[in-house]
Amino acid sequence: MLHLLGLNHKTAPVEVRERFAVSASHLGQALGYVRDVPGIREAAILSTCNRVEIYAWGDDRSGPLLRDSMVGYHPFGAPRGLENHLHYSHDQSAARHLFEVASGLDSLVLGEAEILGQVKVALEAAHKHGAAGANLDELFRRSIACGKRARSETSISRGALSVGAAAVELARQIFGGLAGHTVLILGAGKMSARVAQCLVSSGAHRVLVANRTLERAQELAQLFDDAGAGAEAVGWDEFPNRLAHADIVIASTRAPHYVVTREQIAAVAKKRRRSLLLIDIAVPRDIEPTCNELDDVFLFDIDDLERVVEDGRKGRAGEIARVETLIDEEIGAWQKWLIASDAQPVMAALARRAAQVRDGEVETALAKLEHLSDKDRAAVETLARAIAGKLMHAPLSHLRNGGAGDAEALKRAFGLNSDAGGEK
Repeated sequence: MLHLLGLNHKTAPVEVRERFAVSASHLGQALGYVRDVPGIREAAILSTCNRVEIYAWGDDRSGPLLRDSMVGYHPFGAPRGLENHLHYSHDQSAARHLFEVASGLDSLVLGEAEILGQVKVALEAAHKHGAAGANLDELFRRSIACGKRARSETSISRGALSVGAAAVELARQIFGGLAGHTVLILGAGKMSARVAQCLVSSGAHRVLVANRTLERAQELAQLFDDAGAGAEAVGWDEFPNRLAHADIVIASTRAPHYVVTREQIAAVAKKRRRSLLLIDIAVPRDIEPTCNELDDVFLFDIDDLERVVEDGRKGRAGEIARVETLIDEEIGAWQKWLIASDAQPVMAALARRAAQVRDGEVETALAKLEHLSDKDRAAVETLARAIAGKLMHAPLSHLRNGGAGDAEALKRAFGLNSDAGGEK
């Protein structure tokens, strides 16, 4: 049975998501904790800035136990009242949710491509830590295939308003235009680079890049330089002094604490005669929320950007419907695989039973026909195999093509034991 427990940008604000986020360094511990829940046999965790979702394979009693365990799991930093933000589903509903996530329907940016890679990383991590088995492996691989189909067979990813475009829209509302403005990037990750590129493409003329690893900051600065924007790498210890030179600050680090404080921004604001735009796209957040209370300082986090991005979903109902149709097809194929998978033990037991009866009868017959030549004895064995194969063809085909619901009846009819592992 498939269980899904998690929270995302629809069920929980960023201040809750940031405390429940699972970093790569803690993923093995978290997967182990899930596997320790009674009845859970497989687990995978999808943790991004917009969601933390646990996919687990176990028995039917595991769902409530999983929920209780996660609410009390302290390494997650679970906040009080977390249970009010969790969503739970199982079996087909849980599988459909994963397919929608992989297809970009459940993303902050409709049709975004990045989530597809994150689903793949979640599966790879589950395998790395020994938490994934055949069931979750098949589910995740099919969801990834569905996500690829959604982007190649529909226009779900075309014309969507990105987080970067949302940042540009907010900047224009504050500054009017972006010409002559300087952007400071904190953290040289892909997301912050994309947002900065949108700002540069819309007129921002200079980029400062600060990262804990200076070499990575220099690499990103060089990319902007090559693209024609003035860019400079800044040492991490130096960035507080450079805040006064920036008009727009994009923060996207993996720090477990605020890297930009109200005290720092207040000191900068006193020296400025123009507005300061702070864009915090990190989870956990990088910028102290109370910075937004300062005069001429505008702070937007990932949830604020979501409200801007939501406008980009309007008028795209047709593409969403097309993706939903693809998901219906893929869910149907997955369910057929699941049924066939459930029938495998019975199919194997039937094959063993047929072989046992065939070999036993052939041995008895040949013992009474000692006068037969080797050629005739081989003919008898071939005849026996053919008869057994034809008799087993119908029940095995029935199970293979969706008749797993009749497995118990077939087990009784052919005298198989209760776990289909052998004969009585």
